[in-house]
This record gives sequence, C-alpha cells and structure tokens, in this order.
Amino acid sequence: MRYLFLISVVLISCNSSEKTRANKVEAGADSVEVISTREGNKLWIMKSLKVMERGDTLVGYGVSIKFFSGNKVSSILVADSGKYDQITENMVAIGNVYLVSYDSTELWTSSLHWDAKKRLIWTDDSVKIKQKDRILYAKGLETDAEVSYLKFKSPVRGEGEKLE
Repeated sequence: MRYLFLISVVLISCNSSEKTRANKVEAGADSVEVISTREGNKLWIMKSLKVMERGDTLVGYGVSIKFFSGNKVSSILVADSGKYDQITENMVAIGNVYLVSYDSTELWTSSLHWDAKKRLIWTDDSVKIKQKDRILYAKGLETDAEVSYLKFKSPVRGEGEKLE
C-alpha cells in the first residue's frame, strides 16, 4: 500500500497498481510530509517547509528526503527546493543539494533526480563526492539510494587515497 500524508490531515491509501495523488494542497501550505511505501515498506519520506501544487506536481521549498532500505535510513538528502510528480512519483531536488549515506559517503551537486521506476538517483550536473579519505569530482552520476555504487557519466578526477 502507499500512503501520502499532507499537513498531517489528508491520508490517501492506494494499492500498488494505482498512482498516489494528493487531493488538494493549499497554496503556500506549511510543513508538508509525503511518505512513499511499497508492500508495507517505507521507500522514502519527503518533508518540505513550504509547498505549492502546480497541476500534478508538488513544488516544495526547504526540502529534506530520507531514503530507506528495509526499515533503516539509507541516505538523507537536503536541498533548497524540490519537485514531486504525483503521477510518475519521480522527484528532483534543486539548489545546494547535499546527500549523505549511512556509510558517510557525501555528495554535493546543484540538482539530483529520483527515478521511481528504476529506484535510481541521477544527475547530469557537476558532482563532488567524499568517501573516506578521498574526494571525487565528475559531471553526471547515477547511483542508488544507498549510494552503494557510483556510475559516472564523465571522466573522474580526485584527491586522496585510492580505494581498493
């Protein structure tokens, strides 16, 4: 089942073959939380300090997203703003995007996308990644919510120790 909580008042339940949608979001609504689940397991929780509805898209400001693997938080993302498409369930975080994984891998970029079908995080923008004692720079990246692998879309340059 999927659940969507808006302003802690609206609760919509859908089976896995339906798309999750909000009935109405008040223009300029404060403190909105969207929770995505699949078969009773949390996939992610998105919180926004301020939100507006533009057609099928929720636009949030002061966005934070917790991604889950099982019942544990696998990574946390924060950004200046974000968009959530209620039909495709895809998201994009925009502006001062920072993501940290449970193993302390840190990622900085200007935009980061979530592909709900593939359950992948990606960007075509420049990225900076800190893992243990090294820093990597590239343009474009694909990974999962756990940041368990990094697939770069361009040559990578780096500083620090080489990992085995």
